[in-house]
Amino acid sequence: MVGTGALARSICYSLAVLCAVPVRVEVSGRDQRRAEEVCFVAGTRAVTAGRPVRFVPHVGDLESVLAAPDLDGVLVCASSQSPWEATTRPSAWTALLRRAGFGLALPFQAEAALRAGRLLATRTPRPWLLNGCFPDAVNPLLAALGVPVLAGFGNVGLLAASAQAALGLPDQSRLRLLAHHVHLHAPATGVAEALAWVDDEPVADPGALLAAQRATDRAELNQITGHTAALLLTALLAGTPLDTHLPGPHGRPGGYPVRLHGTDLTLRLPPGLGEPQVVAFNERAAMADGVTVDRATGGGGRVRFGPAAAEELAGLAPDLAAGFPVGDLDSATAELGALRDRLRAEPAGRLQGVTG
Repeated sequence: MVGTGALARSICYSLAVLCAVPVRVEVSGRDQRRAEEVCFVAGTRAVTAGRPVRFVPHVGDLESVLAAPDLDGVLVCASSQSPWEATTRPSAWTALLRRAGFGLALPFQAEAALRAGRLLATRTPRPWLLNGCFPDAVNPLLAALGVPVLAGFGNVGLLAASAQAALGLPDQSRLRLLAHHVHLHAPATGVAEALAWVDDEPVADPGALLAAQRATDRAELNQITGHTAALLLTALLAGTPLDTHLPGPHGRPGGYPVRLHGTDLTLRLPPGLGEPQVVAFNERAAMADGVTVDRATGGGGRVRFGPAAAEELAGLAPDLAAGFPVGDLDSATAELGALRDRLRAEPAGRLQGVTG
C-alpha cells in the first residue's frame, strides 16, 4: 500500500474486516507516525474481527518495499497533487485546475504509479499493480509508456456502488455502468451523462441514481471508495470471481463494468456495444475532464489537453498547450511543476479572466 492518506486508510480499515485470506499489508509512507497509526487501527480491527490480516508500517524508499520476494501486488494511493488542495490551500493554481479541468494535473497524479510500475516490471513473475490516483487518465499513460497496470479503483467504482445502492441490488452482476472521473459531478452542458443498464435494459435517467453521491461531501465518499477497493482486493487475493466496475482496466481510459477472477480481468460490455464504442465514449468524457492520452505503446503516444486546459496553457505555458509526447513526460512534469510553484504563490483570484 503506497500512501497513508484518507483513501489508503479507508481501504486498510475495510480490508481488515473483510479479508479471510492470510495476508501481510506493507503500508508505505513518508511519515513514520502516520504509517504506524494506519497499521495500529487496521491491525486492531482485523484482530477483533478474527481476520488473518497483518499490517506493517514501512517508511523509506519505495525500492526496498517493492523488493520483497513474496510480493503479490501494489496499490498506489499517493500522488504529489492532493485533491484537497483547493480547500486547504486555495491559490491561483487550484483556480486554474477548476477552470481547465483536473486533467491538467495528470503528470503529478502519475508519478508514484509510474515509479512503482517500472520497479515491478523488472520482476518475474510480475506482481499486479492497482492505481487509485486519477486512473481514468493515469492508467492509459502507464500503458502508453509500456508499464503494465491491471486496473485502477475508485471513480466508476464509487459511481457503480452508488447506483447499486439506489437500485437496491445485492451485487453488481446485473448492473453495467459506463462512467469517467468527470461523472463524479453532474456533467457540464454539452457533456454526455454516464450510461447505465440493468438486466441489459438501459436506465432512462442514470443521473438520478447518482444524485445522492453527488450531493455528499467528497471526504465522506472515501469511506465508500475505500470499501469498494477492499472488496476488490478480497476477491483478488481469494481468487473469487467478482462482477464489479473499475477505471483504467489494462490501461483503457475511463471506467467500465468488468469481471475479475484472480488477475484475469475482462469487460462486461453493455448489450449492442463493442469495445471501440465504449472506449470512444470514455475518450469523449476524458476531453471534458481536461486530458486524453493516445494509447500507442512504447512511448509513441501523446498527451493532449482539452480545449479549456489548452486555452489556459496558451497564456501560461505555451510549450504545453498542444500537449506533449508521452516520452517527454519528465520534461513536461518539470515545466508544469514550475508553473504550479509560481501559481501557488498567487491568490486564487489573481489570474481570473486572463484567457478570456
